[in-house]
Formats: sequence, structure tokens, C-alpha cells
Amino acid sequence: MTSVPFVALAAAAVLLFAGSGCIVTGTTYEMKAKEADSLRDAMASLNREKGKLAEENATLAKQVATCKESEASLSARLAEKEESLKRLSGDLAAARQIYEGSRDTREQFIDELLEKEKTTGKRLQELSARVERDERELELLRREAAARELESRERDILAGRLERLQEERRETATRRDERLAALSASLGNLSREVSVSPMGPALRVVVPEKLVVRDRDGSLTELGAALVSQLAAAAADLPSSSLVVIAGGKASAETLRKAAARDKVPQERLFSLVRAKEPRAELLLVAP
Repeated sequence: MTSVPFVALAAAAVLLFAGSGCIVTGTTYEMKAKEADSLRDAMASLNREKGKLAEENATLAKQVATCKESEASLSARLAEKEESLKRLSGDLAAARQIYEGSRDTREQFIDELLEKEKTTGKRLQELSARVERDERELELLRREAAARELESRERDILAGRLERLQEERRETATRRDERLAALSASLGNLSREVSVSPMGPALRVVVPEKLVVRDRDGSLTELGAALVSQLAAAAADLPSSSLVVIAGGKASAETLRKAAARDKVPQERLFSLVRAKEPRAELLLVAP
């Protein structure tokens, strides 16, 4: 495309979105752009959340490993205490046998035995209290780990939904591009006088007005009906699209708009614009 047609195209776009009959189109396009920006921001935020989740999962794994080590250490200490109690019981039994034959030292033996039993009971109480405390701490850690695991699953679900949404958007964009490409080729084959210009997510069709609208009764020609029919069908297939018809006279613009409405283009996505003394008709399909 040369610089002069490009400047003309840019000027046409400025007139289109600055004209009084296209205020709704500009606003709608801005809203779609803002919605796309919001979605990109949300996607970036979710990616940051996913990174934080990975860090939290690593921390949780370390905590779980620490809990397992603590539990193994407690079990070993408890086994050690039980072994100590067995040895103490053996010592008591041996002492009982030593002092059993001596009536003079029986009272002393009993006192020592009671003292040892008292000490042993106290130590057992301390160990039991410590074990209970450690068990409570372990239970608390298990609950925290379960809560974090649940949160992790929920975030994984959210991340999966985001990925599906991104995939759906990519598929939608691919279908839109394929639909616009096919439409461009089809419209270009209707007549040599039909100029079709892809403009990103939009398609601009320009044709002499006299070839699409009859002067006598203001009805569409065969070429005009084919153009409007194909563009209206594409607009109906693309739910986010809008169709703008531009002509040099009010009657011609109204004829094109009514024809598009009859072909199932919703009124809220159909707009018309009059350019006085414009010898050509223009149809713009915008599909953001």
C-alpha cells in the first residue's frame, strides 16, 4: 500500500470515528479495548499469584519435612525413655533382692524404693505432658498443611480456568481471522470495483455507490445485496463485531442499514453514517 492511499485510509478512519453518526461505534470500541486491557491485567495478576503459590508450596514442603523429622525424633526419644524405665525397673528388682534378706535395712530400702518410684512417677508425668504438647503441635501443623493444600488445589483450579480462558480467546481470535480472511476473498471476487482492505480486527469494503444502490427506487442492486448479505452474515457469526455503513446520501445509507438489519445484524451493533456528496459507499466490519 502506497503512502497516499494509506493517508486516505487514516483520514477515512478519523472521519468514521469522529463523525456524529459514529459516536456509539467509537465508544463501543473503547469499551472493548478496556475490557481486553482489564483481562490482560487480570491474567498478569493471576500469573503473579501463581508464582507466589509456587513459593508457598515450596515452604509448605519444607514444613512438612520438618514435621516428619520432629515426629521421628519424638518417637525415638519416647522409645529411649521406655528403655530407661525398663532399666530402672530392673535396677529396682535387683535392689529389692539385695535388701530382701536384711531386716535391718528393710525400712531404708522401702524409703529408697518409694523415693525412686516418686521420682520415676514425676518424670513420667513430665514426659507425658511433653508428649501431649508435641502431639498438639503436630496436629496443628497437620491442619495448617491441609489448609494450605486445599488453598493450593483451589489456586490450581483457578489457574486451569485461566488457561482454558486464554485458549478459548486464542481459538476465538483464530476463528475471527479465518472468517475475515475468507470474507475478504469472497467479497473481492464479487466485482473488480469492490475494494477490500483488512485493517487488523476489521474489514473495510469500498465500492462506487451507484453499483450498490439504484437511483430510481433506492433499492439495492444485485451486487449491493450480495455485499450486505455476506457482511451481515459475518457480523452475526462474530458476537463482538459491529457493522458500519457509510454512503453519500441519507437514503442510500438508510437502504444499506435496513438491508443489514433484515439479514439478522442486531440493531445495537449496526450503525450508519452519511457523507455528503460522497460518490462511494463504504462498509466497515469491526470485530475486536
